[in-house]
Amino acid sequence: MKDPGTLIRVAVVGSQFGFGCFFLTAYIISPAWCHRFVGYIEEEACHTYTRIVEEIQKAPEGTPLAEWRTQAAPKIAKGYWHLGEEGTVYDVMMAVRADEAEHRDVNHAVSGVAEDTVNPLYDPRVKLDNMLRQYVKDIMQREKTEAKPAGVTD
Repeated sequence: MKDPGTLIRVAVVGSQFGFGCFFLTAYIISPAWCHRFVGYIEEEACHTYTRIVEEIQKAPEGTPLAEWRTQAAPKIAKGYWHLGEEGTVYDVMMAVRADEAEHRDVNHAVSGVAEDTVNPLYDPRVKLDNMLRQYVKDIMQREKTEAKPAGVTD
């Protein structure tokens, strides 16, 4: 929502590159540790967004923070978070908090999964089985609707 200068942009990109190299190395060594680490970061993000939401809710009318209750969200946020045309900055904060909570839960869950185990949150076999069930259900439904009139035989 702000337009940072060149120095800030370079610092952000440099920091991301440095951390990315560190994290890649750490993930090669211990994926479980990395997922647990990210889970704790996401947990802290949940606390932060909860605090932001509470501060927006109790901000006195006329203050810049109170304006977020009614200020229109940026168009990109409305589209990404499916907020509709009436989406506000407050709605963005609520959506981001919910997203961070999901990330927290997923990372903590997979941090305890053994390396030779299929991810319990995304098992391709279960997905395939569900797709096949839906396919058979669709075929059966289509056959019912396209059934031949009574008395007609082959």
